[in-house]
Amino acid sequence: MLVSLAILFGCKRGPQAPFEPDDEVAIHGIYQFEDGSAYANRWIGFWINSPESFFTNFLGLDPEGSDKTDDVGKYSDNFMGEDLMDAGGATFQVIVMNYDTDWPDTTPKAACLFFPLSVDIEVPTMKLWRGSPSVSAGDTFVTFYWNKLSTTHSSEPDKYTFEVKATQDGPGYNLWREEVGSDTSFSVPSYVLPEVYVKKWRTVAEITAPSESDFGFVYASDPDTTIIPDAPYQLLSLGKNCYAEAYVQSFTKATDGKWGPWPTYAVVLTATNVSWLYVDLGDTTHTIDAVVMYGMTVTGNPTTTGYEVYASNDTTSWGNVVASNDKKDGYFYIQGFSEKVRYIKLQAKDENIGITGFREIGIFGQ
Repeated sequence: MLVSLAILFGCKRGPQAPFEPDDEVAIHGIYQFEDGSAYANRWIGFWINSPESFFTNFLGLDPEGSDKTDDVGKYSDNFMGEDLMDAGGATFQVIVMNYDTDWPDTTPKAACLFFPLSVDIEVPTMKLWRGSPSVSAGDTFVTFYWNKLSTTHSSEPDKYTFEVKATQDGPGYNLWREEVGSDTSFSVPSYVLPEVYVKKWRTVAEITAPSESDFGFVYASDPDTTIIPDAPYQLLSLGKNCYAEAYVQSFTKATDGKWGPWPTYAVVLTATNVSWLYVDLGDTTHTIDAVVMYGMTVTGNPTTTGYEVYASNDTTSWGNVVASNDKKDGYFYIQGFSEKVRYIKLQAKDENIGITGFREIGIFGQ
């Protein structure tokens, strides 16, 4: 969901409220389609980023309040001052966003973020951004394109985030997520997005508020469901055993082909000294050409960032490094090698880092 994945990072408090707890605060504005026509008879949600609302509404995917736009796209709702601030008078962030009864899969989305600093708040007119997503597949790479946000909004975003939704997933786009700066295209080896597991992709554009008294914006483009061929490699790790330092048991969620929300479909490691993982591909050896990490989280501050790949037919003699990168966490792939082996190991270059979790580890080859 756009709110939970792109906006919320816990309760956000802003400037002191200029109103009293028993004052009524009106929040209103207009929503339009990309071409400026009225976004009529559609639901607009109001989220209050308070500790109470976070657990009752955000985690339940429900807005604190809602209103249906009229024939010209206008909406409004009223709140008591006490709902918009903490006991000390600091305001909570408010998020206004279009949504539908079958969300979060309905897009595009346009959200406005602000602190309520008046008893009458007029939200800037919000136009949806379709983005016109498209795909171009080459022999080994696939490139995703979209139109600039400024076709709808008055300026370009601070960053675009490329997101992919899995066929076996929760409400979020978690198969792959990567910030791409101000670029309006993104390329990745096609095997990284296994065809059978990719449902659709989109781009999220974020414009940070210049100050706590200004408005911030987050837009989600239309989704694209173009079938992406995943040649030339196959996903060999599906259902195979994955092991981690400091643990005896294998982690089935590491290779189950599901990229859903934490912790249901993800690996969560409570030990703080996990610097390596390895996958056992079974009795039959395979030619391994790439390792892909989906959504790794870490703790610690390593002097040297990056991971090394080792390949072996046993778990005691790993031999020399066959490939490496300089990434710290998140989503990444390591390729440029070819090894016919049973075991593949991914190890941090610096043991001061601790792997705390990930959504999936993919071993690709032939």
